Amino acid sequence: MASKYKMTGCAKFFIFLIIAVPLAYIGASYYNGADPFQKLKNIEIFKKDKATVDDTKNINAPIQNESTLKKELELKNEEIDFLKKKIKNLEGIIDAQKAEIEKLKKS
Repeated sequence: MASKYKMTGCAKFFIFLIIAVPLAYIGASYYNGADPFQKLKNIEIFKKDKATVDDTKNINAPIQNESTLKKELELKNEEIDFLKKKIKNLEGIIDAQKAEIEKLKKS
C-alpha cells in the first residue's frame, strides 16, 4: 500500500499566500475607500476595444461660465495681494528683530 503524500511547509506557505494576499488587497482597498473589484476591472488586460464613458465625457464636457471664471480669478488675485502684504509685513518684523539682536550683541 502506497503512503499518502505529505505537504511540505513551503507548499503550505504558498497556499496560504494564494488565499491571504487577495484578501489583504481587498481589505486594504476598502479601508482606503476604493473599490478593489473596479480597480481589477480597469486593468488593461481585461479591457475590451470599446471606448470608456470617461474618455467621451471629457471631450464633450461643457465649458464653465465666463463670469464664474472671472470671479474666481478676481478672488485669487485678491488672495495673492493679501499674501504679498503679509510677506512684506513679516519681512519687516524679521528685520526689526535682527536689528534688535545685533543691538543686544553689542551691549
